[in-house]
Amino acid sequence: MAKLTAIVAAMLATSAAADEGLPRYRLEPGMVLTYKGSGRSQYTEMTAATEGEMTAWVVGRSPDGSVKVVMRQGSRYASARDGKEPELGREPLEYEFGRFDLFPDGRLGSEGEIGHRIRPQTIFPRLPDDRGRAEAGWSSPSPDGFGTSRYEGLQAEPGGWSFRSQSEGPENRVYESTSSKTIHFDANRGVVKRTDEEQTQGYGFQGKGTGTSELTSVEVLDSDKLAAFVRGAEAYFAADKAVKDSYRSEDQDPAKLESALATAKAELVKARDAMSEGTFREALDRRIEGFDSSIRYSLDDAKRRAAVIGKPAASWKAPGLDGKAHDLADYRGKVVVLDFWYRGCGWCVRAMPQMNEVTEHFAGKPVAVLGMNTDGDAGDAKLVVDVMGLKYDTIRIHDDRELPGKYGVQGFPTVIVIDPEGIVRDVHVGYSKDLREKLTKSIEALLPK
Repeated sequence: MAKLTAIVAAMLATSAAADEGLPRYRLEPGMVLTYKGSGRSQYTEMTAATEGEMTAWVVGRSPDGSVKVVMRQGSRYASARDGKEPELGREPLEYEFGRFDLFPDGRLGSEGEIGHRIRPQTIFPRLPDDRGRAEAGWSSPSPDGFGTSRYEGLQAEPGGWSFRSQSEGPENRVYESTSSKTIHFDANRGVVKRTDEEQTQGYGFQGKGTGTSELTSVEVLDSDKLAAFVRGAEAYFAADKAVKDSYRSEDQDPAKLESALATAKAELVKARDAMSEGTFREALDRRIEGFDSSIRYSLDDAKRRAAVIGKPAASWKAPGLDGKAHDLADYRGKVVVLDFWYRGCGWCVRAMPQMNEVTEHFAGKPVAVLGMNTDGDAGDAKLVVDVMGLKYDTIRIHDDRELPGKYGVQGFPTVIVIDPEGIVRDVHVGYSKDLREKLTKSIEALLPK
């Protein structure tokens, strides 16, 4: 009870930052915040619905004033056509965990493990630095480095403030989309209590939607339960790292990869069997249940990769977006990097800034980076090239539907690295934060010493 009283007192205390009447997160170790949300979108021929749940455990405090947060984010999606209602209850929520350091103003620390599905800003948006920004508005880059959230000035409301945010970035222009939120902040508790969202999209699935997430509970763990949770989190993230390391073994042949994945599964089972903390034991159970299908997918991918690496690159001739003719044979003597993409591939677009960096890094060297665009409409390709400011040539391969398959391409983006003699030496599938580093290493290994 004393622990609870101390935490409640800390939540209600006036912080130094609050001297200016600014919103600040007032989080103490042991607090557990749970948010639940739902959304609905109406497209031209389809209705879509989503449900989500976000839980944040505050597990510690650092000397720099930040708190350590473990976050679980889960969601599920359903759609229906012909006026039917989407059936959300048919599938369980799919969860992912992450952890990070959070400052009272919403800044994130430099250390953390945040996967693609973990978005701290959904419940911990950036708050204004000072009174001037609180009145005029402020902005914050997305934690994934892709896009910016722009916030309007604070508006007083009973019990706290509200403020609106607007997402701005290349994806909004590529997909003709908008995303705005109205965030309601509880001044006494020092947390977001509700977020209302509106979205529109004009490319692909054309339509609009709304959504709401709301704080549904605030619990406090006693010291023993908190310590048990922290031990469980450490064991879970250690097992998670072992799995991710096995998937990163891109230089392994299928047999070696199968062995690495089997070892990773064994690590998950070992961690689950030793886990006494309920939240993470359940999470490991779900990971283990779905692991065999992941293994099959990864092995199929590795086999496709092995089928092209070390083999002569498939020949092609195609026009560039500028109308200039291109022939792979004309690039003999250079390291050639082929990036297969199309406008509707969001991960392709997200990878493009890194492809630009690779292009700039090897400027003046015998390296040719080429975008291999499969869009049927040249206007789609041109829009992406213009919005993303691509610094490398874009090749139109829409008339050669078999070419991606000749390089083993099934998922997008796929990047192929070809040596100066015309032999495929490396393949990278999908988006990764370290794509630039991986490609740079692959290319440098093929350049003359």
